[in-house]
Amino acid sequence: MALFKKRNTKNNYFSAATIITEGTNCIGGFIGDDSIHIDGHIEGDVKVNNVVIIGKTGSVTGNMQAKQIISSGRSKGNILCDSLELMESSKTISHIKSNKILAKGQLKGNVTCSGLFLSEDALVEANVQAKNVVAGGTMIGIVICKQLKIPPTGCIKGKMFADRILNQGGHVEGFIGKYSELAKTNPQLQQYANIFNSKTDHLLLENKDYHVNVEEEIKKHTKPSSNISEDFIDADFYIEEETQLYAVA
Repeated sequence: MALFKKRNTKNNYFSAATIITEGTNCIGGFIGDDSIHIDGHIEGDVKVNNVVIIGKTGSVTGNMQAKQIISSGRSKGNILCDSLELMESSKTISHIKSNKILAKGQLKGNVTCSGLFLSEDALVEANVQAKNVVAGGTMIGIVICKQLKIPPTGCIKGKMFADRILNQGGHVEGFIGKYSELAKTNPQLQQYANIFNSKTDHLLLENKDYHVNVEEEIKKHTKPSSNISEDFIDADFYIEEETQLYAVA
């Protein structure tokens, strides 16, 4: 296990960043206050209070927790952060909980967030629960949100539940139902009702939710994650009445 801790208080993400170079394989977790830039491979959890950057040659097999995560490489494991950017070359298999997500690459898993934006080249195969979704790329699965915007480049295949849908010329295949009606019969959705129903910009996560207590983590002797948890976010939504759904040609 590698441990690192910030030695100065300058407001600079990369003042004392740890760099995992290309060709380096690390078995074990990383815990610290500073940033980490990964061009090699890490097998284990990565928990920092700053930024995680995964380069095009980098990969992480383990859970990640950070203020911000930017990935151009590969990752498999749960993600908890304030801001997540998945770049064009990224491939991610994950259960994600974040405030803001920008997806340009490939993503499979479950997503819970305040806002999700897909660029034109993005491919997301997931169950998504969010306050606002802009689907400029391709989405396959279940999309549950308050507001859904589909630009001309967007394509959605699956089941969609939203109280407001703005289709600007995108392609839609599947079913459409109302978010507010679905939430009434799904306790899982009700836990975020006060946030998603608010007209102001409340965050899904606060700093304390993704902050890493470095000393406590060191005492726990964090071990590598050989088996990635599949129950970080339970995103199986059950619909009792199919009459709630409306087919879309």
